[in-house]
Amino acid sequence: KEGRYKGKKFSSVCHFFGYQARGSLPSNFDCDYAYVLGHISLHMIAAGLTGYMATVANLKDPVHKWRCAAAPLTAMMSVRRHLRGPGAIPIGKPAIHPSPIDLKGKAYELLREKASSFLLDDFYRTPGGIQFEGPGSDAKPITLTIEDQDYMGDIEMLKLYLDKVKTIVKPGCSRDTLKAAISSMISVTHVLTVMSHPLNAELPLYHFN
Repeated sequence: KEGRYKGKKFSSVCHFFGYQARGSLPSNFDCDYAYVLGHISLHMIAAGLTGYMATVANLKDPVHKWRCAAAPLTAMMSVRRHLRGPGAIPIGKPAIHPSPIDLKGKAYELLREKASSFLLDDFYRTPGGIQFEGPGSDAKPITLTIEDQDYMGDIEMLKLYLDKVKTIVKPGCSRDTLKAAISSMISVTHVLTVMSHPLNAELPLYHFN
């Protein structure tokens, strides 16, 4: 017996799997990275956290040296103010801070240095399919291996310097020390504000809470 759809309305949904078909299998690094992100997500769920994103730093190092964290989305957001017309009240729209390509970073410098060679020569770290054993199986993206930046490590370093300031500038310190600290903090705050919100086009999300 021929089956027929008896509903009131039918609308087929098509999906293009071209990218999935052309994509390669995940590498060992991809698997480790995905596993760690899932592990962090499990801890966030267990802690009842919402509005957070799982992050991993020190990816260029071995897995046991990776730094795991949960970053609130609001810390990465700002409110862009839009004007609909002259005299209109600005309308705030939350958005994630853009992360443009660092044209002064090591990855881009290496690309510019090797650009002419890429046109003529073949550069393959693994001349074939993804390998899970043997030489090259644990290779990581070049953009990770050539960077010497440690984001979470820099955050910890900043905290150490702030703690030193609290230790030096406390009741009983000299007036000159206090003035120097205030002047320096004002300058740093001004510079960071300009860098974070150019032309006052954006304001941190917490300003609107």
